[in-house]
Amino acid sequence: MNNLVSNLNYFKGLLLPTTKVMAMVKAFSYGLGTYEVAKLLEENNVNYLGVANTYEGIELRNAGIKLPIMVMKPEVDSFDLVIENQLTPTIFSLFSLKKLIDSISDSNPLVISLKIDTGMNRLGFYENEIPELLSILNKNPFLKIESIFSHLAASDNSDHNEFTLNQIKRFKYISKSISSQFDYSIDLHILNSNGIINFNDYQFNMVRLGIGLYGVCSDTQVQKKLKCASTLKSKIAQIKIVKKNESIGYNRSGLAKSDLKIATIPVGYADGLNRTLSNGNWNMIINGHKAPIVGNICMDMVMLDVTNIDCKEGDNAFVFSDLNPISEMAKKIGTIPYEILTSYSPRVKRVFLQN
Repeated sequence: MNNLVSNLNYFKGLLLPTTKVMAMVKAFSYGLGTYEVAKLLEENNVNYLGVANTYEGIELRNAGIKLPIMVMKPEVDSFDLVIENQLTPTIFSLFSLKKLIDSISDSNPLVISLKIDTGMNRLGFYENEIPELLSILNKNPFLKIESIFSHLAASDNSDHNEFTLNQIKRFKYISKSISSQFDYSIDLHILNSNGIINFNDYQFNMVRLGIGLYGVCSDTQVQKKLKCASTLKSKIAQIKIVKKNESIGYNRSGLAKSDLKIATIPVGYADGLNRTLSNGNWNMIINGHKAPIVGNICMDMVMLDVTNIDCKEGDNAFVFSDLNPISEMAKKIGTIPYEILTSYSPRVKRVFLQN
């Protein structure tokens, strides 16, 4: 928890004092635990929380979180729950806007956010839809726009800087064409974690802090300044000696070329340990030493070669940590840290530590 706050403060230090921070806690706070992380962020004065769907927002409300919560992709059939739980729906299409209006039973003010598509081509209004959007909003003045935002497609890749700057340019133009039609202030935000680092001049009123908060960044220099917010560890369940020429695990894919000391760890692909890491493609850390995976990762267990490691049953085995970071694991299996963090199943116990 202390490391997470340290990361938050690092990014805050890159911002103007007036720039608001929306902390992303979608997908179970990137796998770490939604309520506990959200509560910590609330105590450390972030301005907003971001979730993916209505259910995630309701969970936080039921847990007592009072901060404003933006739902990035509210299901059109759940707008009544969005309103009931005082969540801020993101409206990204004329269809979703009309559905929201249809679901409102009275004319009490309702705060919304608008998403603009500036090149991601995922969700959001295109520029040619803005006139109709404004026409509908003007006919329904009980809808108040709290923020307008867009999403950068490649803020972490300098090869696409020209594209990113063009996205920002389009966002400035479209958001101004909308906000100029209303006599109240509207927050604007387009920067994500890597955007804060690489395009800091375009903070607007708010930024959205996601993976950087959890200690992961594609910029190697910034990564050195962040702290690992999570480790995954298990314990050695059993140690046995496997004789030369015997096999280990399913399909006999692990073969002992000499006598081996093998430790079995109770974590497997049902917990989120990617099976691609089998057969020496990843090392866990036991007592400060690397222990390679032997054979195929099982549903609930994995075997490690601890022949040259002084260890015993009950010792900790770190799946990822400072010594074997999740960013390296991601490279091994050709993915990104986001996917790994969010893949660990609910049966993996989350323990929150704070000094």
